[in-house]
Amino acid sequence: MSQDTPGQSESRQYLRDFWTFVQPYRRPLRTVYLLFLANSLLNLIPAYSIRFYVDLVLVGKDCSLLGFPLQHIAEHAPRERLTSTAWFVGSMVLLILVANTIGVIMHRLATRSVERVLFDMKVKIHNHINKLSLGYFDSERVGTIMTKAVGDVTNLSMMLRHTFYLTYMAVQVLLTPVLMLTMSPLLFVVAIVPLPLTIRAFYAIRVKLKPLYREQRESQSIINSQVQETVTGIREIKAFNLEQRADSMYKDVNTRFYNLQNDIARVWSFNHQLQHGTRDLTMILIAAAGGAFVVFGIGDVSVGTIMSFIAMVGLIYGPIGAFLSFFETFQRGMVSLERIIDFLNIEPDVRDQRGAKPLKRHEIQGRVCFRDVCFSYAGNAPVLHNISLDARAGEKIAVVGPTGSGKSTLLSLLPRFYDVDTGSITIDGHHIAHHTQSSVRRLIGVVFQETFLFYGTIRDNLLYVNPEKTEDDMIDACKAANVYDTIEQLPDGFDTPVGERGIKLSGGQKQRLAIARVFLKDPVIVILDEATSAVDTVTERLIQESIDRMLKDRTAFIIAHRLSTIKTCNRILVLDNGRIAEAGTHEELLARRGKYFALHESNRL
Repeated sequence: MSQDTPGQSESRQYLRDFWTFVQPYRRPLRTVYLLFLANSLLNLIPAYSIRFYVDLVLVGKDCSLLGFPLQHIAEHAPRERLTSTAWFVGSMVLLILVANTIGVIMHRLATRSVERVLFDMKVKIHNHINKLSLGYFDSERVGTIMTKAVGDVTNLSMMLRHTFYLTYMAVQVLLTPVLMLTMSPLLFVVAIVPLPLTIRAFYAIRVKLKPLYREQRESQSIINSQVQETVTGIREIKAFNLEQRADSMYKDVNTRFYNLQNDIARVWSFNHQLQHGTRDLTMILIAAAGGAFVVFGIGDVSVGTIMSFIAMVGLIYGPIGAFLSFFETFQRGMVSLERIIDFLNIEPDVRDQRGAKPLKRHEIQGRVCFRDVCFSYAGNAPVLHNISLDARAGEKIAVVGPTGSGKSTLLSLLPRFYDVDTGSITIDGHHIAHHTQSSVRRLIGVVFQETFLFYGTIRDNLLYVNPEKTEDDMIDACKAANVYDTIEQLPDGFDTPVGERGIKLSGGQKQRLAIARVFLKDPVIVILDEATSAVDTVTERLIQESIDRMLKDRTAFIIAHRLSTIKTCNRILVLDNGRIAEAGTHEELLARRGKYFALHESNRL
């Protein structure tokens, strides 16, 4: 009893995983397979019928159909060649019309069914992207993710479509030899002489192509990432005169893809010529051997039999060649399927515990406690060490420190962008790890240093966080964020397109829109990560005013270097190498003349 190799076992597991997407549509897909089966059977009839037309009508030779003699037809057909030819042609035209009608129906149904399967898969991939933790995106290239979400799904689409044609080809390859055997076993032996060469070539190509396709997909991912980086960083490229370097880097990664494409094309060029060569060689062998059999009276071979055999060669070697082409698609599809399933099987680092309950807003006042919190990124060296702090509801806490001290990391733990290694974080006594991520994040509003705006209008971006808010709510939020007057001056007001990543708006405008979004979300806790950095003094004043309104009666954690933002906080935490080095008010920390004093005196605050 043979055992599967590890590779075969893995492939079957991937196909089983894929079946979960196909299973909901198995009924229409089954109908498609049956239509392909019927269509392939109809397409066998013309090649098989040529024998009877030639022998009965043109030659007048007696023959039989599945053991039944056709002597009566043989006696009359030659005298009525025109009528018999008309009947034959008319029958074949009707047959072709029926086959083509079935073909139209099956292709439409196949397209609809395949697109439904792929629609579900694309939605699943997009949902999974949103479920993955930030740690995954810290280490994975954007282009790789895009290739899986778009390019690999396209390859899978081609593979699924080709499985229908595989049914069509399989019927022809299996039934055509049976029909050949019923007509002439001797000529059948001649027809299959080149077949082992084709099968051997198929196996060799299979072994050669799979690793090439895997490298090709990886290379395509790198190219996508390179293009994405070029588009995203086009201002930096132009500002630093990096066009030639960017072009050189793209040329390097594209050269690898070019070489892989050439390697794949070389293999398929050999296969293409081999398939055509073996088919043509088979036709020549049938014509030569069949002619000799007719001349010397060897076996029950007729001119009509030779003609049918030549027509049927295309029904055997054509599908075999197409099957090898399908195998190319199948190899691409399997590589893409493996990449997609592996991606979908990635477990997020941050997961809701079994039985996790949502945090209810009416139970929350805003007290936040960190207890002996330690954290490291993906098993690397610890970034935070034994952090403990107790923020009262409504308290404003600034977090300062040199670059790399762990400020942003510390506050990214509160909305569970990452989970702590050891220790605990609680909100009003509720351990956040015991509650759903969505309910924890619903209580928290975040304004990042770099504001991201989605492609669309200002209105789209504001209501993105809470689509149920009214026009008046949106206006009030923008007024509170000191951005309403700016929006009013725009030609299209709230319906003004912001461009890709908000490129049509200034940094200060984007920052105030981000604050307006927080107003619309109406959180209990607010995190500000360098919200007033890199803006002029006038814009800073407008942003600071909107921040003061936003933080009223809310617990806030503020990362900032602006003294105007820090000094009004109830407490200031000074981080150094992942530890709390100092804590106190602005005046208290200056009086201690410690690390905070050093930061202040060095103009880093």
